Amino acid sequence: MTERKNVKKARNYLVTSQCPKCEKNSEHSFTRVQKGSTLICPHCNQLFQPAKNVAA
Repeated sequence: MTERKNVKKARNYLVTSQCPKCEKNSEHSFTRVQKGSTLICPHCNQLFQPAKNVAA
């Protein structure tokens, strides 16, 4: 029997999100973006929600 891959581990990577204020790209955790958590722009410190159509 083959072992199942650990799905949780496979999703632990970074995705790029664009800040709505300064429009610069930054990397955030895939799981945090998928949950819709509030993100912080590292460039301008703006709090924002990730876009709904983020594809990984």
